[in-house]
Amino acid sequence: MRPARPQRGLEDLEAQVDIVLGVSMAPTTVRLLLIEGVDADGVTIEEDTFDVGDPAASGAVEQVIAAIDGTREGAIEGGCRLASIGVTWSDPAEVGALRQELAAREVGGVMLVSPLLAAAALAQAVGQAIGYEHIAMLFVEPDHATLAVVEVSDGSIVDLHRRVLANARPEAPREALAAELATILAALDARGSWADGVFLIGCGTDIVSIKPAL
Repeated sequence: MRPARPQRGLEDLEAQVDIVLGVSMAPTTVRLLLIEGVDADGVTIEEDTFDVGDPAASGAVEQVIAAIDGTREGAIEGGCRLASIGVTWSDPAEVGALRQELAAREVGGVMLVSPLLAAAALAQAVGQAIGYEHIAMLFVEPDHATLAVVEVSDGSIVDLHRRVLANARPEAPREALAAELATILAALDARGSWADGVFLIGCGTDIVSIKPAL
């Protein structure tokens, strides 16, 4: 397993540039995103995905810590300032192991962001890029779906509904899941939502195959 040290993009930055590291943990992969700007509103400096092999071997936790250490070292060498570090996850067991390991190694300054809040932040960024005032977000997990409305100006969640999915099992037909999600989205009109559009995002589940049916 190669160490996760996203430093290549740092070499091309000017001194005193603020950078933000975002890390997404999954059982078998770790995704890294390094962005310029204290609010992560600048250009993407570097993006990478690492396979971590056997989930039982704590590979994801090791890769995340290696990424944090490597980015901090690269920032110091490049004269940049690592303004913040955020980590989100798809498996709740992973974040517990990461929290313990960060404490054991005395690695500070790391924000552990729940998948829902991370998705809301992404929806806010999409809404800002499009020019929306409010954006609805359908956040699909393996067993649940959450429909939320995000205030684009400040990222706050102004409406939220969560329900168990009856057709989320891998063996269930994709058409059945798409129909169930469409029913959830229909509730926006029923409640008179003021959302300007809908953003679909998945966590630990494949939404690419069902998106065309929505």
